[in-house]
Amino acid sequence: MGLDVVTISFPDDIYKGKVDKIFNTIDPETKAMKIRVKIPNADLKLKPDMEATVTLRFNEDKKMIAVPSASVIFDKSKYWVMVFKNRNNIETRRVEVYRQVGDTSYISSGLSPNEKVISKNGIFIYDELND
Repeated sequence: MGLDVVTISFPDDIYKGKVDKIFNTIDPETKAMKIRVKIPNADLKLKPDMEATVTLRFNEDKKMIAVPSASVIFDKSKYWVMVFKNRNNIETRRVEVYRQVGDTSYISSGLSPNEKVISKNGIFIYDELND
């Protein structure tokens, strides 16, 4: 897994690093899992205990459709999206969610590329069409 590190002290500098170790316990105070990263520090700007934002990235050998997580509706133990075709044609479509990362959900089946999904207030449309 690769990662980008941006410190509060140097917000314009992006440090590229790699995950060295993932600890398998969750800190009861912070409710976070700790990781150890390796980051090149040739200019010696990085110091212990600096505040930073770490963004992890990893590649998978799969291509999937990504939609805003807000567009995915969980009901009846299944995932659904509202596919917008036109004002008079909105379809409730069952989808399989492969993984959710932040505000993005990756769909493994149920949608085709370039289909439009309703990403805001879709639950209201879902309720109206499916009650």
